[in-house]
Amino acid sequence: MEQLEYSAIQIRGILQELFPHRRLVLSQFTFFNHSGVARPTGSTFRRGRRCYRLEDLLPIACILALKEEGIPYKNVEEVPLLIQQNAERIFACGSGCRLSGCGDTVTLTFPGEETANPALLHYLEEETPLMLFWGFDVGLLAEQLRAIASRPAVGMPALLRAA
Repeated sequence: MEQLEYSAIQIRGILQELFPHRRLVLSQFTFFNHSGVARPTGSTFRRGRRCYRLEDLLPIACILALKEEGIPYKNVEEVPLLIQQNAERIFACGSGCRLSGCGDTVTLTFPGEETANPALLHYLEEETPLMLFWGFDVGLLAEQLRAIASRPAVGMPALLRAA
């Protein structure tokens, strides 16, 4: 995948299109960077700040998607690092990569792999019936990010290419 890079203003545009009902401000990305949710890995800088690659946006999009569903951040603190460590693979696999959780147990599964799902097991073994099990297709979210970012008319300045 070609490594395009995006400024904070550009990622706000991409994420705003993905989450049109959420009001996104640039200070949120500063918070995401300081809290470890996001980690810009671009090789270029805009206004003294490192640019983001598409893989860097996926943890932010996951947290926003979970917030949209009412999942508290304390239950998904593991998500950003898990997504950061697997972003390239998620983008390569696409739809079918599932992120799920129960309590503070979070699991990432890939299509075609027979693996245990600790989050589902935690849910099934939990004696408290009020425990919430959640899950969504993070690969589909990655595909949506790629589709939005590849549109020429996202209302953003020209995209930067990595050196």
